[in-house]
Formats: sequence, C-alpha cells, structure tokens
Amino acid sequence: MEITNFNYALPDGRQLYDNLSATFVDDKVNVLLGPNGVGKTTLLDFISTVNLRPDENFLGFPAFKQIAYQLQGVPFIPEATVADTFKMVMAIENPKNQFAIDNLPDGLVKVANTKFGQLSGGQKRLVIIDIISQLNRELYLFDEPESGLDPQMASQAIARIHDLNQKGKKVIMTSHQFQNINNDDYNLLFMAEGKIRFNGTPTDFLHAKGTDNLVDAYIKQAGMMG
Repeated sequence: MEITNFNYALPDGRQLYDNLSATFVDDKVNVLLGPNGVGKTTLLDFISTVNLRPDENFLGFPAFKQIAYQLQGVPFIPEATVADTFKMVMAIENPKNQFAIDNLPDGLVKVANTKFGQLSGGQKRLVIIDIISQLNRELYLFDEPESGLDPQMASQAIARIHDLNQKGKKVIMTSHQFQNINNDDYNLLFMAEGKIRFNGTPTDFLHAKGTDNLVDAYIKQAGMMG
C-alpha cells in the first residue's frame, strides 16, 4: 500500500499535506507518528474513504467494505451490556457468528455483564478495539488505540492489534506512545510539515537519530522540524 505525491489543504487554506508519500508494509504494524495537528487522523480518514481518496495517489488499498476503522469516538448503545454489544456487532457481521464470554480478553471478562455506558473510558476503548479485531477485514485502522488506557490495558490492546498482523491482516495505527512498539514487528512513519520525514523500523529510527531510546529519537526528529 502506497501514498504518492498527495496534496491536501484544509478549509482555512493551511496546506496539510505537501506532496506526501508513504509506504505501508503488509507484514508489519504500521505506526503513524508526529506532533498533534499534523494530520495523522485525517490521513486515516482518507485511507478509509471517510474522505474520498483520490485513486491516483492511494495505491494498493482495499475497498471500503474490506476496512475496519477504530475512530476516537465509541458509538455503542449505553444501555447494552458488553456481552450484548459483542453479540450485536458479530451478528451484523455474520448471523452465524457465535459469541462466548470466554472469548473476551481478560480485561473485559469481568465487565461482560456491565452496561457499556457504565464503563470507564479506557474500558470502552478496549471493547471497541477487541470488537474490531474480531471482524473479518483486509485492512484495520486504529486511531490512537492506547489513548486513555493504563499500561496493562494498553499492552492488551496492542497485543490484539499485533496478533491481527501476525494472522496476515494489514494494520495502520496512530500513536504517541512507544513502550509497546519498540521492536521491528512495527514500521514507523513520522509525519511533519506535510510530509513523511521517516519511514522504517524502530531499529532504523534509533540508528538514524543516534540513540537507543525511541522517545529521544522522536524528540530529535521533532526538533529537526522546528
């Protein structure tokens, strides 16, 4: 999957993407990095066709029906239990799907009979990530899946996302965190000033910035853009 020479200006006239080009690797979890406001979420919107993507710039991406997208919002029924929410989504996906509470990750089993509206923000995020992970799609998009999660829940969420890729699914996510993406199962794309400024593995990123710490590498890359 590739984006080539993509330009896009916001309604206020600000140039968000300036001949942006990016390569997404099928056999790694692709992670979009960069300061707030650089257009990471908007790029996911284009990839998902929430914003209609121009075919000449977006190459090799699957059709809309083959994409699952975890948005920042969580649009589930507040009065439905977690178990009922899973059953509903899985039945919509395929009426023959069977759901068992035992299929839930450890962090959700104990709240299976809790109403969705009564969950914490982190628990809601984990529910939607787990539901999306169980859908049968070709490409999965996750917008800051670790946001609002404690370290244990964040680790569970990323493990679920990583497992999708290990099963042959394509994955793109945005993130501001590094503790769970610090090995070469991940492909990092650092976005700034309308372009992808780095595209490669964490090891490549560390070598390029002369450090052994991804946070330091991020700060050095961000500082170059100042």
